[in-house]
Amino acid sequence: MSKLLSTLAAVSLCLLMTGTNTSNATGQEKSAQQSSSRSHYFPNTQSGIHLEMVFNYGLADPSPEAGVVDMVWGSSYATQPAGVYNSAYIPYSVDNFTNPVAWYQTNHPDWLEYKCDKTTLAFEFGTTTLAPLNFADPAVRAYQYAHWIDAPLAQGYSGIAVDTMSLTNQWNRCGHYDSHGVWIQQYSGAANDATFKADVLDWESAVYTHVHVYSPTATMQVNASYDFTQSMQDNLRFMTATDLVLDERGFTNWGSESRNVTTPAEWQTIATVIENVQYRGVCYMTNGEEPQPTTEITQEERLWVLANYLLLKNNCTYVSITGITNGAQDYGKLWVFPEYTAAIGRPLGVLTRVRGIWMRKFSGGLTLVNPSNFTANVPLPPGKYVDVNGDKVGSVVTMNPQTGLILLLAN
Repeated sequence: MSKLLSTLAAVSLCLLMTGTNTSNATGQEKSAQQSSSRSHYFPNTQSGIHLEMVFNYGLADPSPEAGVVDMVWGSSYATQPAGVYNSAYIPYSVDNFTNPVAWYQTNHPDWLEYKCDKTTLAFEFGTTTLAPLNFADPAVRAYQYAHWIDAPLAQGYSGIAVDTMSLTNQWNRCGHYDSHGVWIQQYSGAANDATFKADVLDWESAVYTHVHVYSPTATMQVNASYDFTQSMQDNLRFMTATDLVLDERGFTNWGSESRNVTTPAEWQTIATVIENVQYRGVCYMTNGEEPQPTTEITQEERLWVLANYLLLKNNCTYVSITGITNGAQDYGKLWVFPEYTAAIGRPLGVLTRVRGIWMRKFSGGLTLVNPSNFTANVPLPPGKYVDVNGDKVGSVVTMNPQTGLILLLAN
């Protein structure tokens, strides 16, 4: 498997750079790719722009999602509204909704994970209230299966959405105490720990199998962005052991205030990975998180996200754009932008490269992306075009560095 994924990574990069789209596989290849994944259960995204909300906890009534939202990654509503694909949110390494730390200290102290001082719990994201669990323990997994996975699926959720997974031991986990109070060291405590990585991949694979055995139609989504500190091979193992990848970084670097666009090298790697993941039959959601409040996101920023989305999408690819207010992500609300309804139609072919700019034709227009650090003048294919605001454009367009453009056929 690892040799195959490594080969696919190299092939995908070559195909991407030569303008060949790996998503155009033969029927036999597609059948093989989807033998284990369940991409066919997700809403079809072949034509136009398709929105997947990250959360909807801010909606007292989810009915406005109908006809606007295809999916909700971590939904507060199992079956509403009709026509929206809802997944139930779960963490993988902490308990953030069933029991507090004190409950585990009393009932299952051997499930708690500590740092290497053997005293400090390996809390995550600066919290001291969410119990860090030894997810490698079969007993912990059995508890997660019963309470975090089977229970919401029984309520009618279409799938589960796994959050906070990482190939790196960023919270410096080290070990736990067994039922007799004896210290069991599992990891070195360092960020790059091979045993920790192996346990993460094993947990993901086990949960994926459990979900598919539990239900003939249920799916698994994982929040997984490419980790540049890890190998392509390990990243692809991580990002293809699921039915859908929610890439929270996207092409906006998690909405970093200092740098909310990818570098050219980062862009090339992420684009290659998206092609690779989709070729393997796994669906993809590219998140567009910006550093300012959602109401202040500019059209240029939105076009960067959406042009990249259209450039790389297939029939199971989704997008979302939100901002950050006072340090908090603007998730939970339904944010709709006018560009979402652009009549771009369906892809007519593969992406091509013109003067360093990536372009893809659609039945209703074009999408163009300049991931580089230089300005380029790009000749357009024959036809009359307008931008998303309805303004006419000439036969040549000028694209600034790291920008995207969506053009529609004038007629």
